[in-house]
Amino acid sequence: MFQGANLILLTETQHFPSQHLPHVERFASLVVARTMQLGKTKSIKHSGGVTDYFRSHLNPNLSQWKERSHNFYLWLQVDRGAAPDLFVYVVYTVPVGFKHESESLFQNLVVDIVEDQTLRGIILLGGDFNAHIAALPDTINISDLCELLQAPELVEIEQPNAMVKQQNRDASVSGWGCELLDLCYDAGLFILNGRTPGDESREFICLANGRRSTIDYIIGSPVVW
Repeated sequence: MFQGANLILLTETQHFPSQHLPHVERFASLVVARTMQLGKTKSIKHSGGVTDYFRSHLNPNLSQWKERSHNFYLWLQVDRGAAPDLFVYVVYTVPVGFKHESESLFQNLVVDIVEDQTLRGIILLGGDFNAHIAALPDTINISDLCELLQAPELVEIEQPNAMVKQQNRDASVSGWGCELLDLCYDAGLFILNGRTPGDESREFICLANGRRSTIDYIIGSPVVW
């Protein structure tokens, strides 16, 4: 799994910073986990958790950019010298219907992503979003927007390079699907599943309770694609 990789993004690792992660030769790691108060005792429990393993030679250039109290995502900055910095988010979203839902996760992500974009940063998100989006588009069609707003001059707006239409073998729309698509619209990001070499067949990502689905995504700035 680690051969040829510089970054490994893991979700639901059930670890928190004071614990020792499994050692992987020539890799360093960063981890965050959610904390929850349980019942009347208010005892603290660590749950979920996201972890990033990265090549040791990246250590001087990679750091935890900022911390968020909710700890639903690990937020990293990769210093690329004269090139724009890369901001990597390792995300875990609690399924809809659970007591500790990720109600504000997507709003927080948009705020943080826009802040990073003002720094000319390149954005890359990866993780378990517990979102089913079928083949709904992850971009706003400029022609449709012109017709809706009755503003034909918007056609002249520069659009991203043409790319393969967002498709998905998981035909359902549920969970945090609409919120995930809104995140793409608001931040100008693209879903990379099914659009990168080796994933042209858009295989299912998850197998649980006998059901195959796609709930894990890699999402990034247009320049990543």
